Amino acid sequence: MQAAVHGFSSFGLAAGVAAAVLVASLAGCTSAPDPPDQQSPTLQSSPATATATAPKTRAFVAALERYSAEMRAAGATAVIIQLKSRLGEWSSAEGVRSLENQEPVQLTDQTHIGDITMTMVAVSVMKLVEEGKVQLDDPIQKYLPDFESIIKPPGPITIRSLLSHRSGMPHYWDSPIDIGNRRFTHEERLSFVAAMSWTGGSGSRYYYSNTNYSALALLVEKLRGKDIGAVIHDDNVVPLALQDTLMTGEEPGPQRMVHGYTRENGELFDNTLAPFHAGSPDTGMISTVPELNTYFAALQKGTLLTLQSVQEMHHPKYETFGLGLVRRYDECSNNDYFGHVGVVRGYAALALISADGSRQVAMAVSRAPAPDLIGFDDERSLEMAGVALEALNLAC
Repeated sequence: MQAAVHGFSSFGLAAGVAAAVLVASLAGCTSAPDPPDQQSPTLQSSPATATATAPKTRAFVAALERYSAEMRAAGATAVIIQLKSRLGEWSSAEGVRSLENQEPVQLTDQTHIGDITMTMVAVSVMKLVEEGKVQLDDPIQKYLPDFESIIKPPGPITIRSLLSHRSGMPHYWDSPIDIGNRRFTHEERLSFVAAMSWTGGSGSRYYYSNTNYSALALLVEKLRGKDIGAVIHDDNVVPLALQDTLMTGEEPGPQRMVHGYTRENGELFDNTLAPFHAGSPDTGMISTVPELNTYFAALQKGTLLTLQSVQEMHHPKYETFGLGLVRRYDECSNNDYFGHVGVVRGYAALALISADGSRQVAMAVSRAPAPDLIGFDDERSLEMAGVALEALNLAC
């Protein structure tokens, strides 16, 4: 039985960070039953639901409800959303955790967050900068002498250019090699592009490449003496006491995981906890919608890093992508939203927050089973980002 849970409550908020960038990744291959027919959701309101009658509140709620309904009608098995603003807090959880057990999805269920993992790696790199262990404009070769034996860069590749996708490094997903679906080391991910042409060197035009973060993971692991999952946990999870945010491949595994499906050649595949993402610095993390909002609010507020470091992550000012963060224009304040979008097979996730921390949204979708598009121009994920921006701009 499919289910939907919605709620609205008033609240006070101060914090922020988020936006949207898209890339997809490989996934798993366990067969699963076909999706059940669409059923009507039910509404469960909080005591403060009366505040949702305000015209401005109705506008952003209507935009998000419309999106959720459209996704479900198109075959998405789960849609989870939480928006916070000065107007109040609204959340929705529709669908099922998995097609096998048909348990109703909950707001706090865990899901793949894909490329949002990069923001957490960037925070760990910025902590090294704050401690004086690295400088952003240092070449990574200074710390990783073997870097050039794994991959052939056109010259010195700065840490800043890796964080901002301006190194010109090829994207391993574009490799002619059949990557398959198993766990990979960072060196292996780099090796996939060893024979490919770079678009330039440090200071190149923006070119989104997950491979940048494999190089950064090697840097972080060498300087911390721990694997990237452990470093992310220490730098990003522990300070906020997050309970459901972890790297895939860690034990014990999630107990409340939303399943994500694809359909290829008529066969349904369950991509939950695919080995490809285990330990991955670009797609490996799992979290929940509420914890994504908690995380980006804390980052923007300066809880995880100094505010100077956060401002550094926002640069360059007029570019779409900063250091592990994406920016989008905020119509309400004539400023920006900051954050990230994460896409892996069967899943999409997003977190956005206004520069002043007054409005934020996090979303997770277990997408309609279909052959997933690979790359930046994933229309369904661009649509999700567009809806998130619309809702935030209506929640002034």
